[in-house]
Amino acid sequence: MSRSPTGPRGTYLYGIIRTPASQNRVLKALDSGVGMPPAPVRLLPFEDVSAIVSTVDADAIGESAGARGFMRDMAAHADVLNRVLDIRTVLPSRFGLVFPNDRALVEEMLAPQQDLLLGLLRQLKGAVELRLTAEYVESRVLEEVIRAQPQLARNTAATYQQRIEVGRRIARAIAERRDSDAQWILDRFAKVARDVSVGEGGSEMSVLKASFLVDRGDVDQFDRVLARVQKEAGDSIRLACVGPLPPYSFADVRLPAGAV
Repeated sequence: MSRSPTGPRGTYLYGIIRTPASQNRVLKALDSGVGMPPAPVRLLPFEDVSAIVSTVDADAIGESAGARGFMRDMAAHADVLNRVLDIRTVLPSRFGLVFPNDRALVEEMLAPQQDLLLGLLRQLKGAVELRLTAEYVESRVLEEVIRAQPQLARNTAATYQQRIEVGRRIARAIAERRDSDAQWILDRFAKVARDVSVGEGGSEMSVLKASFLVDRGDVDQFDRVLARVQKEAGDSIRLACVGPLPPYSFADVRLPAGAV
């Protein structure tokens, strides 16, 4: 059920593009965005850069909208950026960024950072982000580590302290293998990616979590490399890839203190 906005109105930021010669094509792609009912999406231009924005009830966006509203708005934010990405290079904003009004966004972000924003747009022109995760299949990697180091095989007659020490040695062996496997995967994608950003793994079985900056025209080649790497890795490593996405991991935009 929709409701009338009751909180303070603000300017919600999705991302930034170069100011188009004609707004018509971009505006056709924008449609609606966050909020309930979904707020219209528009361009807020300042000279050579334009912000993609909506006017919203600032108290009804993100976590303030409850769990369902939060998920709805995250999906809407991503959808707007993906539609723009189909036709333009875009600097994506993090989810939930609201300025007090249009003027504040222009004066605090677009005007003072125009040169930086244009430089980033030039660097990212024609590129998309592909997010790769590599996870060990626990049973398989344990088998392979113990096969390589038979002394690590579990001895049921060992004391509790001995079993603890064996567990630690197995964990160290997996960690050493993980570093080697992660570098092997990164090396395989080096020729097809402009840049890479490596993140922290989520568990001991995480081999690699990385975002690759890839030319849009090279996405198919990236997929072919992915298929070859998975084949070579066998059934001890499971690879997954998400994208193409806007280049979130490579858009180093400084946010003003006034944004929330």
